Amino acid sequence: KTTGWIHREHLKHQGVKMLAAVNYTKIDQQGLHISVRKRERILAVDHVVICSGQEPVLPCNHQQLDELSIPVSYIGGALKAEKLDLQRAIGE
Repeated sequence: KTTGWIHREHLKHQGVKMLAAVNYTKIDQQGLHISVRKRERILAVDHVVICSGQEPVLPCNHQQLDELSIPVSYIGGALKAEKLDLQRAIGE
């Protein structure tokens, strides 16, 4: 049994909207470009958190993200998947 549902409920009560079946296209000055069930959308965002598991995954290169006026945080294997463990990911 996990506590994931508790975290999701907390986020939901904070106004966070959860989306499923999402493909992330790009991040630019307009916001986060996504496709949900083949329907294109642009989400206005004030902060982007890139969280990936054992494989480093970035929607674009670091320099492009650094040039945005939107703060970007990296968690887990997003930058460095080597020796990724739960303790390191939580600390990030």
